[in-house]
Amino acid sequence: MAAIRLARRLADEQRLADPDEQRVLAGWSSWGAIPDVFDEAKDTWATERDELRALMTPEQWRQAERTTINAHYTDPLIVSHMWRLVEQLGFAGGRVLEPGAGSGTFIGLAPPSAEMVGVELDEVTASIAAALYPHATVRVESFADTRLPGGFFDAAIGNVPFANVRLHDPTHNAGRHSMHNHFILKSLALTRPGGLVTVLTSHFTLDAQNPAARREIAQMADLLGAVRLPSGAHRRTAGTEAVTDLLVLRRRDDDQPPAPQSWETVTPVELDGTTIKVNAYFTERPDHVLGELAVGRGMHGRDTLLVNADLDRFEQNLERALADITSSARARGLSMTARPSRLDDSITTPRRRHPLQWSCGTGASSLATMARSEWWPLAGWSRCRCRKRRERSCGRCWGCGTRRRRF
Repeated sequence: MAAIRLARRLADEQRLADPDEQRVLAGWSSWGAIPDVFDEAKDTWATERDELRALMTPEQWRQAERTTINAHYTDPLIVSHMWRLVEQLGFAGGRVLEPGAGSGTFIGLAPPSAEMVGVELDEVTASIAAALYPHATVRVESFADTRLPGGFFDAAIGNVPFANVRLHDPTHNAGRHSMHNHFILKSLALTRPGGLVTVLTSHFTLDAQNPAARREIAQMADLLGAVRLPSGAHRRTAGTEAVTDLLVLRRRDDDQPPAPQSWETVTPVELDGTTIKVNAYFTERPDHVLGELAVGRGMHGRDTLLVNADLDRFEQNLERALADITSSARARGLSMTARPSRLDDSITTPRRRHPLQWSCGTGASSLATMARSEWWPLAGWSRCRCRKRRERSCGRCWGCGTRRRRF
């Protein structure tokens, strides 16, 4: 609650957060950690629910409620190791995409040479990320609505949202894949050849019986390696036991033939008297499973995959697996080759900005700087030198009449 109140005050006052305020903002733990606040039947959250309704617009409330199923943030320990891997594979700076940015853990731990662009659907969470990391670009929109040229980024990194939900995105999700696979495919399309896409995703990306998403991924990228994390790897920060995989993908150079793709297939594995499907990559590389596979009971009594492990040894085992992936990629000549490229005016501006509100029915986001307002129609920026923050339904600024233009 303190982080939400502070982010709103910073936006109203149009100023940077001081160090003490940044510590307050960093305490934000996502809507996924408090889904009960949106449940009217849970009286124990009534006070917080009433305060949140007073702080948020109805649209912000709906956005936040929608994100509770997948707004779980990543342990900084894992994030740090992911960034270290990317640097060891040749990242020396440039544009980096984070889809589903949350409050910006990957942005906050990025190397100084990374020019970060985060995409976050929830406006409240995005405002916290923008206040915490004013040097980064935070786009307030659904990743399905992000419109940028193919190959715009040098790399992509993040923890994609897990959900068996299919977003409308004819350009990047014509196959109607689940949200996590859609985010991976779109991140690859927006990353230049030779660039890296390093993501945490549901184990179903690799284990699903239907190989369609994996085949689409393989058309664009080589899998440099994967690590299956223990069931409790995200317990400390997200309160979830979900089994996740860390995938390291390299966008294939245009003239490069595909590497062998055995990871497109799954293999039946007998566990505790139950047969489950496990990706062939892990049956061939069991050392990249950071624990023992087992079967448990999930929601509605369904069988669910577990990875039982001693979490005290988690970091040591993760370091070992990632070092193996790094050395293998180098030996295969599959380090990063994308050249660093600086952000241009189609995605960012030299001034700091805060997300303020969605415009009226246009699908655009209104942002403001200390000197001017900017109207952002998803595909790009257009500017007017005006301090007013309202927009007519026709798309013109109330202050000076400037019409938004599309890029």
